[in-house]
Amino acid sequence: MFSKKVNKKIALLVFLIIALLGVWLIFDVIPIGPGLPPSEGMPGWYIPGAWQGNEQGCTSLFPKISPYCNAGNYSQEKLINVWYFDDESEFLKGEDTLYHYLEENGNVFYQELNISEELQEVIERREAENAWGPIYGPYSFNVTGYKSPETSGYFLVYEKPFLKGRDDYFVVYYGVSNTTNLTKEATELKKLIAESYYMANGEGKVDSLKPGNKKEKDNILFSWF
Repeated sequence: MFSKKVNKKIALLVFLIIALLGVWLIFDVIPIGPGLPPSEGMPGWYIPGAWQGNEQGCTSLFPKISPYCNAGNYSQEKLINVWYFDDESEFLKGEDTLYHYLEENGNVFYQELNISEELQEVIERREAENAWGPIYGPYSFNVTGYKSPETSGYFLVYEKPFLKGRDDYFVVYYGVSNTTNLTKEATELKKLIAESYYMANGEGKVDSLKPGNKKEKDNILFSWF
């Protein structure tokens, strides 16, 4: 009788260990969602595949606003830096911190970019390679422009690019080093954005950076309608 009770306890303990191991595998090892990597690997999503061997970790040009960050170098001058957030509140804090840093260290402005031609070239090439997937995001959107002696470029925010119910937020910088002449570099940077661009959620959003005070003003404005 005693041995049966012991065996039941051992069986229960083994079951609990297996269950806990299963939960750990689901949340920590197995990619999140349909083929998506865990948070640590998410920044690579917006670094084009041809560059991924050149990933170098987060750039030191900007503050560390997320533990999930990576950069890719296209050449000695051109770069992409990606910050990923899996929590909306952390994303909003990081976005605000970054924006105020930019204001203090360079010239910040807003601009509308249209990458229709560049995206069409990417789509046609990927179709020929049987690697194309649908793009549901806009081809024209607002970006945050930034100019400083160290680097100049465009910041884009991709909100919920995968699924409506998932908290996925990316802040992506497309820039060049050691110049403030964005007019000269605009064509190449638009090509860079088109190569990196991804939006599979029809209700996702592509937009410029918006600090906390600007979001509040926008909310007040829309509350009148």
